[in-house]
Amino acid sequence: MLPPGFTPQSTKRYFLLERDAEGTTPTEKQIVSLLQRRGAMIESKLIVATDSVTATVRRTLKALGERGIVHGEPTLAPPQLKSQTVQSAQLAISPDEIEQIMSHLGKESKRANVLEVLLAQPERFIMLDVLLDAAGCKKSVVQALAENGDVLIHPETQFVKSALSYEDIHAVDMPKKWRDALNLLFQDGEPITRPRYDFPDKLYSVLNPLEDAEHIHTWTQPEWVELRLRDEDARQEIVNLRGGTAYLAILHLLSDSQGWLDAESIYTRTGTTVQHLEALHEDGLVALGESEIWRDSLAKRNFNPDIPPLLTPGQQDAWEPIQAHIGGQDRGEAPHTNAFLIHGVTGSGKTEIYMRAVEQVLSLGRQAIVLVPEIALTAQMVQRFARRFPGKIALIHSSLSHGERYDTWRRIRAGQVEVVLGARSALFAPLPDVGLIVLDEEHDDSYKQSPPVNPPYYHARETAIEYMRRNHGTVILGSATPDVVSYYHALRENIRLLRLPDRVLAHREHMVQQTRELHIQEPHYETLAGLEAAVLPLPEVRVVDMRHELRVGHISVFSRALIAEVHTVLAKGQQALLFLNRRGMSTYVFCSDCGYIAKCPRCDTPLTYHTAGEKLTCHHCGHQEDNPTRCPACASRRIKYFGRGTEQIEKVLREEFPEARVLRWDRDTAAKHDAHTAIFEAFAAHQADVLVGTQMITKGLDLPLVTLVGIISADTALGLPDYRTGENTFQILTQVAGRAGRSPLGGRVILQTYQPHHYAIRAAAAHDYETFYEREIEYRRSLHYPPFVRLVRLLFRDRIAHRAMQEAERVAALVDERIKTGKFTASERIGPVPCFFKKIDNQYRYQILVRTQNPTTLLEDIDIGYQCALDIDPLDIL
Repeated sequence: MLPPGFTPQSTKRYFLLERDAEGTTPTEKQIVSLLQRRGAMIESKLIVATDSVTATVRRTLKALGERGIVHGEPTLAPPQLKSQTVQSAQLAISPDEIEQIMSHLGKESKRANVLEVLLAQPERFIMLDVLLDAAGCKKSVVQALAENGDVLIHPETQFVKSALSYEDIHAVDMPKKWRDALNLLFQDGEPITRPRYDFPDKLYSVLNPLEDAEHIHTWTQPEWVELRLRDEDARQEIVNLRGGTAYLAILHLLSDSQGWLDAESIYTRTGTTVQHLEALHEDGLVALGESEIWRDSLAKRNFNPDIPPLLTPGQQDAWEPIQAHIGGQDRGEAPHTNAFLIHGVTGSGKTEIYMRAVEQVLSLGRQAIVLVPEIALTAQMVQRFARRFPGKIALIHSSLSHGERYDTWRRIRAGQVEVVLGARSALFAPLPDVGLIVLDEEHDDSYKQSPPVNPPYYHARETAIEYMRRNHGTVILGSATPDVVSYYHALRENIRLLRLPDRVLAHREHMVQQTRELHIQEPHYETLAGLEAAVLPLPEVRVVDMRHELRVGHISVFSRALIAEVHTVLAKGQQALLFLNRRGMSTYVFCSDCGYIAKCPRCDTPLTYHTAGEKLTCHHCGHQEDNPTRCPACASRRIKYFGRGTEQIEKVLREEFPEARVLRWDRDTAAKHDAHTAIFEAFAAHQADVLVGTQMITKGLDLPLVTLVGIISADTALGLPDYRTGENTFQILTQVAGRAGRSPLGGRVILQTYQPHHYAIRAAAAHDYETFYEREIEYRRSLHYPPFVRLVRLLFRDRIAHRAMQEAERVAALVDERIKTGKFTASERIGPVPCFFKKIDNQYRYQILVRTQNPTTLLEDIDIGYQCALDIDPLDIL
C-alpha cells in the first residue's frame, strides 16, 4: 500500500564468528576477507563488493553459516527512495556591481590581459616592454591584437612635452615659429594629456632650439602600444576573449529575477552549464542553495479547462440519486447500500456523471479516487479529468517511476491533491477524507489482486465499498458489461442499479460544425433542457463464420468482409481498430519432422515467437531464447510456426494494405514509460489509419474517426477450463465493438469466429447484455458457481512437484475434517489437482477449490502453511 522503495527492505547483516577463519572457494575467501577488513556488512553490500550474482553469494553465506564462520542477523536496509532536490542560485552582489566586474569573468586570456592593462593607462598607451611584463605575455599576443585592429604598435618615437605654462609662452619673448610649436602642446590653454609626437614636418626644425632654451622636454620612446578601441568596446572584447558572456548572462538573469532561481531554469534560459554556475559561486558572485522539487508525471503537460455540458434526460435520471446520496439527503431512505452500478452502453455518458460526482464531493471539502482497470485508459481519463479539475489531480499507476510514485504519494499525504486517478493500487492513496470512489469498467479482472502477485489478495470493488461504508462515502461502479456477480446483487438491491441505454454523442450546436466538416448528414437529435443532443445507435455487428471462409478457399487471417471494410475505411480517410488478444508473431514453434515444440524451461508452456531480436518469449515468466534454425531434438531444419498474434496481424495488414499507416498497441510496444499516452495521442491525431492491439484497445477509448472494428478471432478463450470464459468473452467483444461509431460517421463491426452460435458471441453481436445475463446466471445456478456460492482457491507451489502435491493433500484432509466436524453441509472441496498451467517460473502448481457460503468461518482454524496462497473469491483458477 506504500510506494515501491519507500519502506525499508528486510535483509541480513553478516559478521564473522571466527576472525582467523579462511574460506575454501574463491567467493568464500572474498567474503571472509571483506568481513575481516570492513566488519559487519549487509547482504546487498556483499553482493556489490564481490561482484557476484545474488544466488552465489547467498549460497556461500549459507555454507559459511552452517560451518559456524559467519552469522547473519535480520535487519532493515535503508529505503531506496529519497526526495529529489534541485540546485538553485541567487545574486550575491549588488546588480550595480555587475558592470564593474564583467571584465573579470571567465577563463584566463593573454589577449584580454593586454587590453585590460591598456584600459588601466590614463593615456590608453604604454611602452611595449612594460606592457608585456604587466600582461605576462609575448609580443606575438600583441601582434595578434594589432592584426585584428584592436591595438596599434608604434615603432621607436620621439616625444615632446612643454616646460612652460600656457601663460609663460605668451609672456616670454620668442620667435613666432617657436610659439606656434609650443601652442601645439596645449589645447584650450591646458597641456594635452598625451605628449606630442606627431609634429608637422615644418616645425620639427625648431625642436632643438626650444630644447636648448629649456622651453621643452624631449625624449625618445622605444616601441609602444596604443589602444584603438573605444573603452566600452574594449571592455566587451575582454568579456568575449575570456568567455565571460555566459557568466554575464547568468548574472543578468539572476539580477532580473530578484531572488532564488532553480539551476535547470538558469541553464535552459542562458545556455550555460553547471560549471559556469559553480565558477561564479567560487568567485563569490552568486550564492548556491538547494530546494526540493516534486517528480510529477503531469507537470509538463498543459490541459485547457472545459465547461460541463448539460446532461441528457437519461443522464439526469442517473445523476439525481447519486447527487442525493453524496449530499446526504437519502441516507435515511436507503441506508443498506452506498454503491451505485451504472449499466450504460458504450458512449452513454458515464464519465460525465463521474465528473459531476467528483465536483460535488470536492465542493463538500472531501476528496475522490477514480480507478481505471488498465494503464492504457489513463491517457484519455487524465485528459478529461485534468481539463475539468486543473491542478487538482494526481496520477498513480505502475508505469510511473519509483520517484514519481513516491513524490505523488507524499503530495497526496500533504493535502496538495484532491482527485487521485489510477489503477488498482490508487485505492490506497493517503487522502485525508475520501468521499467518493469511482470504478470505471468495474467488471475488469485487473481490479482483483491475485497470485502470483504478492498478497493481500483483495478486490478493489469490494474494498472500495467497505472503505466508503466506514467513511460515509459513495461508490460508483460503471460498465457497459457489468460483472455478473455485481449485476446479480444490483437486481436484488444490494447495489442500486442505474441504467443509461442510449449512446449520446454531443449537443446540436457542437454537431453542426462537425457534420459540415465531415460532409455528412446531421444525426437525429433529442431535446433536453431547451437544447438538442445527438443520439446514435450502437454499431451494426456482422458475424463472419471463418469455417465457411475456409470452405470457399479463403485462408487469409482477414475475412473477405473485413478486407472490403478496411478498403472502404481507407478510401474515406477514416480509421479502424483490429483486435486480437494475443501478442507476438506466432503462438508456438514446432518441428514438422519429429513434433518437437519449443517450450519454456521454467513454465513448460509453449514459447511465443517475436520478430524483435528473433526471440522466443514466455508470456508467463519472461524467459527468452533465440529462435531456433534447427530442431534441438532431431536437427531438422523444418521449423514451423503456428498461431497468430498482434505482431503477425500487423505484418499481414501492411502486406494487404501497403497504403495504410499502421500502429500496434500491446505490451511489447507499450513497455516504456508514457508509451500508452504516446500511442493513443498519435492515433487520436490521425497519424495512423489502423490500430492493431490486444485488450488494451477494448476499454474506454473514445476515437471519433474510428468507424470500423475488426475482431480477428472472437473465440480465443472459449476453450479454457474456467467457469467465467463465457462472461470474459462477452465482455471483451462488447467492449471492443463499442469503440466503433462514436461520431456522426457511424460505425460497423466485423466479428470473425469459428463458434458463431455460442451464446456469448451471439449476445455480444446483438449488444444484448440482458439475454447474455439470463443464460449465464442459469448456467452458474445449475453448476453452483458464484454468485450462488463463494469460491476459495488454495494454490500450492514448489520447485519439486511431489512436495507441492503432498502439501495440497495435507491441507485437503484438514479441509475435509473441518467440513465434517463443523457441519458445513453447503461446502464442497474440489481437488487437489494440477493447475491448467501446471508449471510457471520453475514452480509446480496444484490447487484446491472450495465452494462455500462462508469462507472465513470454514478456514479460520486451518493451518494452510507457508507454501499456500489463499485467494478468496478468485477470478483466476487456471
